[in-house]
Amino acid sequence: MRRIVFILLLTAGMAQAQKRGTLPTASDPQQPRASQHASSSMAAPVAGAQAKAPATELPGEASVITLKGLCSAEKAADPKACVSTISKDQFEDVLSAVSLGGQAFSPGAIRNVADNYVQNLVLADAAVKAGVDTDPRVQELLRIVQMRTLAEAYRRALEEKYRSPSAQEIKTYYEANISRYQTVRAERLMVPKFNPRQPKDESGEFQKKAAVVAAEIRERAANGEPLDRLQNDAFLKLGITPPAILPETGLRRRGTFPPGVEEEVFLLKPGEVSKVLSETGGFVIYRMLDKPVYTLEQVKGEIVRDIYQQKMEVAVKGALQSAKTEFNDQYFAPRSTPRALPVKGEAPQKGLGPHRLRPSHSVKLPPAGAAAKKR
Repeated sequence: MRRIVFILLLTAGMAQAQKRGTLPTASDPQQPRASQHASSSMAAPVAGAQAKAPATELPGEASVITLKGLCSAEKAADPKACVSTISKDQFEDVLSAVSLGGQAFSPGAIRNVADNYVQNLVLADAAVKAGVDTDPRVQELLRIVQMRTLAEAYRRALEEKYRSPSAQEIKTYYEANISRYQTVRAERLMVPKFNPRQPKDESGEFQKKAAVVAAEIRERAANGEPLDRLQNDAFLKLGITPPAILPETGLRRRGTFPPGVEEEVFLLKPGEVSKVLSETGGFVIYRMLDKPVYTLEQVKGEIVRDIYQQKMEVAVKGALQSAKTEFNDQYFAPRSTPRALPVKGEAPQKGLGPHRLRPSHSVKLPPAGAAAKKR
C-alpha cells in the first residue's frame, strides 16, 4: 500500500515536471537505460567545480540517494540505524516506470525526478503512518489509479508490439495498396463560373456563357492546342483579364482533388484531356502529363505508420468491444455526441535524439497461448 501511495504522488509530481517542459516526449523507450546521462559529459564545465566521474560509470549498486530519518518502525528507535539508501539501479527502475510512455530525460529533469521521488517517498511514509491509506476514499482512488495505469500499460505494450512491422509486411502492404501511391502531374485550365467584376450577379447568365466557352475550349484542347493559349481565349471571350500563367498541378495524390474530379483525372493517360469538370470556382479541364508512382522506400515511413495504426485500431477496438456496456438513463444524462473509441496511439517515429530510457522490466505482451496455458 505504501508503494502505491508513493507512485500516486510521484505521478502527480511528474505531471508538474512535464508542464514545465523538462520531459520532452520521445517514442522509443527501448534504449540502454544509462543513456539518460549520455550528454552530461558534454555539458559545459562550471567554474570552480571539481571533476567527477560520469554517471554512466557508476556501478548499479552504488548509492545515489541517502535518506536519514526514514526507516521502518523497528529501526526508528535508533537514529543511527534510521538510514535508507537508494542504489543507481533502484532509481533507474523508478525512471523506467515513470517513463512508460517513452519520456526523454535531460540531466536537469532527472534531478527533478529525484527531488519528487524523495519528497513523495517521505510524504507517502507519513501518510501510511497517519493512517491515510486506510481511508476508503483513498483506497478507491488507488484502485482507480492502478486500473488506469494498467490500461495505459496495455496500450503501450500494443504500441511496442506493432511499431516495427517486418520488411515483408511492409512490401505486401505496398503492393496491395499501390494505387494509394500513384501520383499525377497535369495541366489545369480553369474557366471561371462567376464574373469577378460582378460577384453578386444572381442572373446566372455569366455561368451559362462560361459553360458554353468551356465546352468549346475543351474540344480545342482535345485537338492538341496549348492550354495556356486556350485559357487566355476563354477569359477574353468572357470579357475578363486572363491570368499571366497556366498553373500546373504538380505531383498530386489521391485525396487531394475535389469530389467528382479525382477518378476522372486518374483515369487519364499521358496526353489525354479530361471532360469539362466542375469545381468550386469554375469549370476545369485537365491534360495529363505523366503518372509517376512513389517507390517503396519513398513511402516506407507512411506505410509503417498505417500498419501500426490499423493494428492498434483492431486490437484496442477488439478489447473495448469484447464487453457490452449498458448505462442507466435514469441516472446518466444521454451523451450529446457519439464518442469515438480511443484506438490510435502515437505514430512510431525514429531518430528523435539520444536521451531515452530502457525500462528494466519492459512491458511486453505474452506469447500467443500463454494465457491459456496458465489457466
